[in-house]
Amino acid sequence: MHPEQRAALHAAQQHGVISRREALTMGMSPHQIDRRVRAGRWERLRPGIYRITGVPRTDRGDLLGAVLAVGGTASHRSAAWLAGLIDGPPDVHEITAHRGASARRRRLRVHRTDDLASSDRCTVDGIAATNATRTCVDLGAVLTRAELEQAVHRALHLRLTHVDRLIRRFLQLTRPGRTGCSTTRAVLVRLDPALAPAESDLETLLLKVLHEHGLPEPARQHRVTVDGRTFRIDLAYPALRLAIESDGFAFHGDRSAFESDRERQNLLVLAGWTVLRFTWRQICSQPAWVAEQVRRAIARAAP
Repeated sequence: MHPEQRAALHAAQQHGVISRREALTMGMSPHQIDRRVRAGRWERLRPGIYRITGVPRTDRGDLLGAVLAVGGTASHRSAAWLAGLIDGPPDVHEITAHRGASARRRRLRVHRTDDLASSDRCTVDGIAATNATRTCVDLGAVLTRAELEQAVHRALHLRLTHVDRLIRRFLQLTRPGRTGCSTTRAVLVRLDPALAPAESDLETLLLKVLHEHGLPEPARQHRVTVDGRTFRIDLAYPALRLAIESDGFAFHGDRSAFESDRERQNLLVLAGWTVLRFTWRQICSQPAWVAEQVRRAIARAAP
């Protein structure tokens, strides 16, 4: 097949849109591309993005052109529209791209991030987009609470995600300063009130891991006094003197805080407590292993 025919067939499969890079990959020369534009056979939508003349211009085609222009992924309200979580496309399409990527922002909103995993992506009508779970988490930054709640319920009704999956991904992504976390959390708390009492997101996720693996419910924020000093343990089985601590995404204390934390742990051990510590990565990526460690500690401490 001639390169121009291949390019035309490729564009026909993606809403009549093709990028300059794609056309070059299919064997077309820069001169052939420019000649088609000058002849009016290709219409330029954005720099380096074209629509085959005669193919009706659509919102999906415009969104695909934006995705190709940025080299990113349709997200937020654009992804929600593709998935049927909101009724119409946004006035300005929203794309998520890596922080290092460059993009022209004309008639386009680009969200920069370093935490868009391959598991967060899907393809809808030939357009790379965030999946429903990631989209619902991201929407907290751009929708009101009522709008987000409606979108989340649509995602659940369409079986595009699940409450546990939503909560787990939210807990993996939330961090201080991330826009929209409070809105998303408020909606998720209405779906699962167990999120409300915990003082930290990581503690909540650890609780879910223990529950999902059939382990007994631990005490939360348990107070214990050792050598005249009172500490609070994230999760504890007081009768077994078993303490379970979760370490956050990053260490935000100074050197004295670090040393105080280690002194606290040593005092607990000397007082007969077994202390298990798990990082956020272990809790999120190895939940079965975390549960097994707790199970073994319970078995060893039980009379």
